[in-house]
Amino acid sequence: MEDYLLQTLHGMPHLFLVAFGLFVLFSLLERWTPCNPGQSLLDKHVLTDVAYYFVIPIFTKLIFIIYIRMGVSLFFADASDDTVAYNIMHGFGPLGALPVWAQAAISFILSDVILYWTHRLFHGKNFWRFHAIHHCPTQVSWHSTYRFHPVNIWLTFTLVNTLMVFMGLSMQSMAILATFNTLYSAMVHANLNWTFGPFKYCFASPVFHRWHHTSQAEGMDKNFAPTFPLLDVVFGTYYMPEGKVPEHYGITGTDIPESFWEQLVWPFKN
Repeated sequence: MEDYLLQTLHGMPHLFLVAFGLFVLFSLLERWTPCNPGQSLLDKHVLTDVAYYFVIPIFTKLIFIIYIRMGVSLFFADASDDTVAYNIMHGFGPLGALPVWAQAAISFILSDVILYWTHRLFHGKNFWRFHAIHHCPTQVSWHSTYRFHPVNIWLTFTLVNTLMVFMGLSMQSMAILATFNTLYSAMVHANLNWTFGPFKYCFASPVFHRWHHTSQAEGMDKNFAPTFPLLDVVFGTYYMPEGKVPEHYGITGTDIPESFWEQLVWPFKN
């Protein structure tokens, strides 16, 4: 546990640098090509989003370690610690034998398919209260990316990453994707009017994802794919009308507190 805490503290400067870089980048882009002109760069939700950005990863890393240990006890019970460490870092089996770039590509595609369906699951009545935290801001910007209730993260992103590891894909390949996903996730949440034109079915754009966050009836429960909108096309959940952008966001008829700590408790209340 002491080693884990030290690693967490050592990683904090990196989080600050990434946050500063994203702030500069998207502050400029949102000013130049906004989807919803007039939206403030730092709105009333930003302090809560900052709390999610810095606090939740600490516990998410711990949960990931717990998941990995559980998987090791199931799949590598008789293996030495060195063997386990090597297999997790470098991969194993048929998938682990592939080049790192190929592993990253497989993880990218498989993760998107699984996350599409887990995302739809969290829009259902049993898990919606946890996912509603992500949808409650009335302004959506790049920092909205990080507003996820920990239960939502642990049962989707963290669990999917663990699954990728025990399918034989290396941590090295996942590290490659982590950098990409950090930037891409912030981009699709940003207040940008990008649709990607002829590539709109290939890659999720800011306008595509902003329709997912709208409180307008026509966009409700649409556009679940993290990266590949073709999934929404195939399963009938695609919505991005030509020449039109969403104007209203948030959740109607549900009173969710703005405080970070109150939001952590809120899904467990009646």
